[in-house]
Amino acid sequence: MKLFPFPFLLAFAVLLPHAATADKLSPENIESIRQKLRTLEEDLKSHLSSKNVSAGERFATAAQDPRAAVDLYLKCHKLVRFERENRPDSDYRAWEDDQSDRLRGDRFVESLQLQLRYLALSCRAAEAEERSEVFSELLSYVDRLSRMEHLPTDALTDSVGGSIFAQAYHLERLLGQNDNWEPTPFDIGGIYDRTILPYLRQENPTALPNAWDKRIEQQTRIVSMIEEHKQDQLRGLNRDEERRMRTNQNRQRGIMGDLDKEDFYARTLPQLKWNKMKDVFLYVSEVQAAQAMLPFVEEHLTHELGEQFHREFLSLIAEAEETPGNVAPSAN
Repeated sequence: MKLFPFPFLLAFAVLLPHAATADKLSPENIESIRQKLRTLEEDLKSHLSSKNVSAGERFATAAQDPRAAVDLYLKCHKLVRFERENRPDSDYRAWEDDQSDRLRGDRFVESLQLQLRYLALSCRAAEAEERSEVFSELLSYVDRLSRMEHLPTDALTDSVGGSIFAQAYHLERLLGQNDNWEPTPFDIGGIYDRTILPYLRQENPTALPNAWDKRIEQQTRIVSMIEEHKQDQLRGLNRDEERRMRTNQNRQRGIMGDLDKEDFYARTLPQLKWNKMKDVFLYVSEVQAAQAMLPFVEEHLTHELGEQFHREFLSLIAEAEETPGNVAPSAN
């Protein structure tokens, strides 16, 4: 059997009683520490807020200039993928040389600038006390987004919380905890559903019809742009190449949302028009909405969404009947 040396046992015996009789914090000590920690927490929040605002301003500045946008992208990529992983500069230079053609491409730069613009808005929205502080700029962003000249890259179809910029500035948590903000820069529908329409329902319901018209116009414009690029890609291909191209496009359908032309006109557009009428019914004018909804339901009775439209209209009428002030006429 292995025995411990005597000095070790002596030291252990000396330490044991000391641990058992260690000083305990008094209730007064604990309360004092808590007060100090609360003060430090406020200081920490102030520091983080300042850092987030500073990052947002940097993103906004870089978004205005193609060269500045690419330079910031390279700096962030070098920091996250190379410096933090302790990879040699030679690896970074090799990567940058390999990316040179892509970084100069109009499609890459357009998506990158829009991503940075949305990142700046996202940082401001996360720190804003009122959504009105970013509302007008968000409307402007969505309209610019709908006028894109090129197909979006991953910079726009992925969440800003996972972007190379968010990683470089440690913004993943900030950008991932805002339930009232769409994380994907290219998702016009999500931006309207999460932010624009809820804000108008609460603050300015009379603006809802115009907002819905804008949304429908913008999403239709994007569908047309995507379809035009698809047709350009298909021109000159033989049947096998065309089949492979269409298969690849179908795989991307989840990324592009409801922006496939056939799906959009068959399902998404009727649903958008119907949702507009529901908002008008609920927040603006039951009479105005009902006058539009009844012929719409009749027109779409055999449509694949016809049963849904009919059922929801019946439900709205039933709720309106039960609402105080909507009294059924007397039988006399």
